[in-house]
Amino acid sequence: MSPFDEHPALPFLQSGKIIHFSKDDYGCVLVIDDGKRRILNFDSPFEQSCMQICHPHQLVHQYTRFMALAVAFIDPAHITFLGLGGGSLLRTLHYALPECTFHVIELRQTVVEVANEYFSVPRDHRVNICVDDAVKQITKTHSNSSDIIFSDMYDAYRMAPGQIQKSFLRECARVLTDQGFLVINLHKLPTDQFAFFEMLDNIFPTVMINSTTENVVIFASKAGPEKIESNIQRVESIEEQLHQRLAHLLGNLIRL
Repeated sequence: MSPFDEHPALPFLQSGKIIHFSKDDYGCVLVIDDGKRRILNFDSPFEQSCMQICHPHQLVHQYTRFMALAVAFIDPAHITFLGLGGGSLLRTLHYALPECTFHVIELRQTVVEVANEYFSVPRDHRVNICVDDAVKQITKTHSNSSDIIFSDMYDAYRMAPGQIQKSFLRECARVLTDQGFLVINLHKLPTDQFAFFEMLDNIFPTVMINSTTENVVIFASKAGPEKIESNIQRVESIEEQLHQRLAHLLGNLIRL
């Protein structure tokens, strides 16, 4: 039996087939393709990433569209990604922001190789990808060096707990520029929500959250609320490039 025959229970296989299967020290990595969409999966019921094959720069999952809204509040010269996955946001923003540079920290070399081969991750002088533990690597990153940090670190079933720890949040604040944003994708809020938001408020002057039912996205900025304004024209310009609506989601952000 080949490894492609070992996963008949995966829901994605109802309409697609496994075109890649590999293992590393952290588990399995699968790529499922149904002819229209290509999915990165870590051998669980969850999609790690998804790309429309005919429109690779469009964002499939709603939480990724929310995360991209960070560009409404800041025109980034440099973006840091903590976690690569299938590179959805990297692929989109590299296309939409031709003057921006990108630094990616991904834990798994296998994920980097699969993203490069199957998910059209950009590979040029504007993109630097390193394989390391992002929670540790962020402590070695230069202060005031990144305008946006996207934190989206997951294994097959759960979020990496380090990305909601005080020490990690403080390091991200240190790395951000004065108007910078940390954007965190959470599967759900911590049990003690009051303590979590109090911790965020003590580190970041501005905290916003999306109000939809799919993944909770946190926006935390070093800028005070009085200095944050949304640039609709910038978002509309990106919409035109992607042929995808984004600006309407701004109405679902709640400032805490």
